[in-house]
Amino acid sequence: MDSLFFNLSDRKYKVSNPQSGIKRVDISQGLFYFDIKAIKKDTTFKLDFIDKMLVVFVVKSGKLVLNPKDIVKQNSMSMFCYTGGDLDIVFKAGSEVFVMFVADFFLKSYLSDEKSFENKLYQKMQKNSIFEEVYSYELDNFSYFLVQRVVNLDEKERMRSLKAESLSLDLLLHFLKISDNKVDSNDFELAKKAKSEILQNFTNDLSIKKLAKLCDTNPTKLKKVFKEFHDSTIYSFIQESRLEKAYYLLCEEDYTVGEVSNMVGYSHQGNFSKLFKKKYKIEPSLINKKPFLAK
Repeated sequence: MDSLFFNLSDRKYKVSNPQSGIKRVDISQGLFYFDIKAIKKDTTFKLDFIDKMLVVFVVKSGKLVLNPKDIVKQNSMSMFCYTGGDLDIVFKAGSEVFVMFVADFFLKSYLSDEKSFENKLYQKMQKNSIFEEVYSYELDNFSYFLVQRVVNLDEKERMRSLKAESLSLDLLLHFLKISDNKVDSNDFELAKKAKSEILQNFTNDLSIKKLAKLCDTNPTKLKKVFKEFHDSTIYSFIQESRLEKAYYLLCEEDYTVGEVSNMVGYSHQGNFSKLFKKKYKIEPSLINKKPFLAK
């Protein structure tokens, strides 16, 4: 078998289109991604390599099939360990999917202590012939925002290789952090349900009391479990979700700052602008005038 990471003569940042609708971007040795959009028919990518790696899937729409048994559906993100061998990834027609491939030797350069989650993940990748799901979860606004930062990097930007690796590391760190949870199964489901309810209702007046009722629990337990699993208070998570949505709307849609402020749940535009500037280091009224921040 060949190597997926060592079969390139050119190690620098490189963009290629091996198949229609599938853009491959090599960021550095040991790290590349596929950006799949508007493919007209089912397309199969065959893995049959000796490499050990993490494979991260972010499915915005449509679905993909891993061999015949594992289906990754829309609005989801998943991480798998692959340690070599035969594997078919089928991207279904019309799907919008982001796939990041991270070689074990790339992850190894960032390991910390032996008890760390990334170290345990690296050790898992040293086993023979496995394709194992590490994590699967509903796609959230922040994860999608991080993906968009990676795929929308201007290919002509100076020092783009360094910028691309930095943005990719932000995304990888986010996935690893989510995966490294230490709550029991009941708490896991509670935290998952609470997050799902917030993502559906964060533009509304959603109090902790209302959220606890939606999750069939009490406010005290909800706050404790949510903080433990998501490493954030409920209030902070709601605020982050609103600002991330606002950033997307300002970049992608033709709305005024006042309209976006109301759409994401802020009754006072001044308060919204203050919070937005604190998070993104730029006034929301200037977001469309900064090409490095918007498409």
